[in-house]
Amino acid sequence: MKDRAEELLVESALRPLDDRERAELHQLVPGGDPSFEAAATAIVLATTPIEPMPDHLIAKIMAAAPQPDFKRTLAGVSAPLGHDTIVGVALESFKPPPVIDIAQRREARKPRRAIAPWLAAAACLLVAAGAVWFAWQRQPGSVADARAALLASADAKPIAWLATADPNAKGASGDVVWSTAQQRGYMRFVGLAANDPRQFQYQLWIFDKARDDTYPVDGGVFDVSSTGEVIVTISPKLHVTDATLFAVTVERPGGVVVSKRERIVVTAARS
Repeated sequence: MKDRAEELLVESALRPLDDRERAELHQLVPGGDPSFEAAATAIVLATTPIEPMPDHLIAKIMAAAPQPDFKRTLAGVSAPLGHDTIVGVALESFKPPPVIDIAQRREARKPRRAIAPWLAAAACLLVAAGAVWFAWQRQPGSVADARAALLASADAKPIAWLATADPNAKGASGDVVWSTAQQRGYMRFVGLAANDPRQFQYQLWIFDKARDDTYPVDGGVFDVSSTGEVIVTISPKLHVTDATLFAVTVERPGGVVVSKRERIVVTAARS
């Protein structure tokens, strides 16, 4: 019976029922169910095409409408002095809006150049310049200056390099400066062949009188970018008690822990 009741409700939403159907629906669903009619109405409204109103009908409606005593302009609304016949408001105190020139309107719509971003950018540049100047004022001296300062130490004297027959050492000269008290030093090279770090690197070895010569102290791996004067900081991995000999070898990229000493380019013996 439920299916029959829904069938009659659908039929009642779509068409008028006859007397027998109305009696049957009243028996199954006393009072009916308006939701079916509402659903049918919604479907009709959703599927009904809306045609635009014809121009002649619009003109007829506008002609039949009451015409107030005012004129619309581009600048606004102008009305004659007196009383509004619809709401009875005195219009003597009302004035039409001022006319705005089109050129003025366009000018008003132009975006203003923002001054704040320019000021912020200028402030950032000033801060950056100040930071650079401050860093420059505080930056340490060059490696050459540090070497010169170390030479002023009592135990730091330059020892000249002696070039070997290795091809990279041809015409090489320079010296090494080492301070045992400060545990630091510098190597200076002139004419030592430049290296490609992807192919090989130079490595310093410091022979310490207090250690076995088989295992000299690793003084650091370094590169030479020019055949001109190059100054390199010594970076010993262990404490050096009494340096007797400095030797530079050619090693694989990254250096080695123990050198085979197959390619020694320069040496400097400490007397």
